[in-house]
Amino acid sequence: MSYFAQSWKRWLIWLLLATIFAIACAFLSQWQFDRRAHRVAEIALVQNNYDSPPVSLEGLKTTAADKWRPVTVNGHYLLGQQLLVRNRPQNGQPGFETVLPFQTIGGDVLIVSRGWLATGSKTDSPDLVPLPSGAIQTITARLVAFEARPNRDAPAGQIAGINVDELKTKFDGDFRQDWYLRLISESDQQSTNPIPLLKPSTDEGNHLSYALQWILFAILAFAALYWAINKEYEFYRVQTDPTFVPKRRKVTRSQIDNEVEDRA
Repeated sequence: MSYFAQSWKRWLIWLLLATIFAIACAFLSQWQFDRRAHRVAEIALVQNNYDSPPVSLEGLKTTAADKWRPVTVNGHYLLGQQLLVRNRPQNGQPGFETVLPFQTIGGDVLIVSRGWLATGSKTDSPDLVPLPSGAIQTITARLVAFEARPNRDAPAGQIAGINVDELKTKFDGDFRQDWYLRLISESDQQSTNPIPLLKPSTDEGNHLSYALQWILFAILAFAALYWAINKEYEFYRVQTDPTFVPKRRKVTRSQIDNEVEDRA
């Protein structure tokens, strides 16, 4: 009985396993490609909108393509409803983001993130939380989409994330729920402002390299299977065919030098 007649069922099982592994790698690779495409789209929004000239938010029909776009709004802050957003590190330092509602001249209420505050001596809040002026003024800020609902809680006066559902439980009254604003500047300079938040990163990350690695793993699965079959078939022929001479591996110069050193 020939070698393949004896072993084809076993190798067929291994081929099936290698195929399943390769399919899983293909799905993981596509997942990384999708994540990269989403990241590239986010980077494009930052590059196109972040430093563009500000426009008036009044009457502006915003879309998803307006993320990070600077706008101007006239109105006043609602000072009695300031909140701190927990777990907002910046430059490697723990801290908070401070948010409060801003009522426009037209009566709409917007959520505004005024900036970043370092963690204080008690670690559960900043040492000082500055309040803005309550006077009528013009603010310049960037449009930012609300965050997903966090899976953690926060103590009184704080929130775990800038999420619509969580904000509804903290603020009195209704507010615009399609965007919140990240402050750039205020026309009234009577208050002490928090530290401005950093510009979003434009680094793509490792998604592309991970996607290519998964493709390489799929190819290696079949290459390893081919190598194993070939080596076992070669061993079979050595055992059963007296005329068969296996291929000798090419000896490199470094191997020769190592053998000479060993003999010495």
